[in-house]
Order: sequence, then structure tokens, then C-alpha cells
Amino acid sequence: MTKDELIRIVSKENGLSIKQARRIVQTIFDNISNSIVCGDKVKITGFGTFEAKKRSALRIKHPKSGEVINIPESFQPSFEPSKQLKEKVNKAI
Repeated sequence: MTKDELIRIVSKENGLSIKQARRIVQTIFDNISNSIVCGDKVKITGFGTFEAKKRSALRIKHPKSGEVINIPESFQPSFEPSKQLKEKVNKAI
């Protein structure tokens, strides 16, 4: 599903214009993103949790040159599905 498909579904199921649905969907995405950037977790009951997880610094060897490369620690966006979502997916497949 793409963002545009999601917008069309929100529009149709709620009797909204595409413009209104787009604004709602974008507002949700923006607020989830902003919360993660601020270091907060976003927990949506029955769906899952979005958060930024710390990735440790690494020292790796370049496969061709053999040069050692230092990769600094960073934060990666992460999504952990809820138990209910995992069960729903497993029943459907």
C-alpha cells in the first residue's frame, strides 16, 4: 500500500475530500516522526511501537581494500509490531 492509496481509503471510509484525508494522514506521519526525533516512543495499542534505537559504533574491514573503516554510532528508526498485529498477520498467511 502506498501513501496515496492510504489517503484514498481514509477519504472514502470517512466521507472526506482527498485534500482533507491527505492533511490528516500527513499530520499523523509528521507527529510520529517528530516524536521519534525527540527521543519519544510512539505506542499505538494493537498496532505497534515506533522509536529510535541506538546503533553502536562499528569498525569494519573493507572487503576489497582491506582498509579499516570506523562507522560512528547512530540512531535508526524502528518499529516493533504489537502482539495483536503479529497474531493477525500469522492467522492471515
